[in-house]
Amino acid sequence: METANLQDVMLEFRAGKMLLDGTRVVPDTRKGLVRIGRGEEGLVHFQWLDRSQNIVEDDQIIFPDEAVFEKVTQSSGRVYILKFTSDNRKFFFWMQEPSAEGDLEICNSVNTCLNRPLDMMGDDEAEGSVPVPEMSEEATEDDLSSRAGNLVDQSMATDLTGEVTSSAGPVQLEDLQRILRNIQAPVEDPDARIGLGDILKPDLVSPLIETLPVEQTLASYLPEGSQSRADIIELFQSPPFRQQLDTFTHVLRTGQIDLSQFGVDPTKYRFTVVSFLEALEDSVAKASEPETSSMQKDAMDES
Repeated sequence: METANLQDVMLEFRAGKMLLDGTRVVPDTRKGLVRIGRGEEGLVHFQWLDRSQNIVEDDQIIFPDEAVFEKVTQSSGRVYILKFTSDNRKFFFWMQEPSAEGDLEICNSVNTCLNRPLDMMGDDEAEGSVPVPEMSEEATEDDLSSRAGNLVDQSMATDLTGEVTSSAGPVQLEDLQRILRNIQAPVEDPDARIGLGDILKPDLVSPLIETLPVEQTLASYLPEGSQSRADIIELFQSPPFRQQLDTFTHVLRTGQIDLSQFGVDPTKYRFTVVSFLEALEDSVAKASEPETSSMQKDAMDES
């Protein structure tokens, strides 16, 4: 998967992730690392890495007040959940730091990093990072193997459900679903599910680019030597452009944008892609009214 290079790392701590394996939820036994930082585009990324390979496997862009990191209260083990309030995404992690004493501090630091307003992020943010204590590789392997086994045999079976005995094995899918249903998600606007990427699909946009005189209109926004119709179509199909569409969609949905810079009255429209496009359409229509009226007046004068 494509991952962002972090410009600033705000927080790092060792944690494994939990995986859905058929009808079971089991711990990934690999040594993992959660890294939270600010990407080159200025947004906060929540990443999970395979610590042995130093490879980023999961990369989530998170906006202020969009997600919360907390302990799974149904478990007496060190199991935590990252849950989004804007949709139904939920990710489980198990702590791999040698001592549980710092878990609460790490949890609070995660939420501080995730919910820090974007305009408050600066060069001093790295000062709030939590140092990762040293631990020998041999101790790590033995300890993690033991704790991962305990999660499968005990914690995930007994503590998360509160109803299954330790001999029942890993938590069953229906038990996990019951737990997740108790984590209520907000009522969602149907329009909020539609992103710019859903509307600006290459197969929908390409015919318009091929038939409409768009080169001159878009020329000032394109690099020198990349302003032909073919270049524009290639741009629409490129992964970086698709990612930027997703990023803008997130910014719009979470209200992290000043709509007035587009000539849109934020009190009259919702923070959804559909409403935003309707606002732009209304703005263009209103701007063209004086020109239309002037043309009609000239025609009447000539007659």
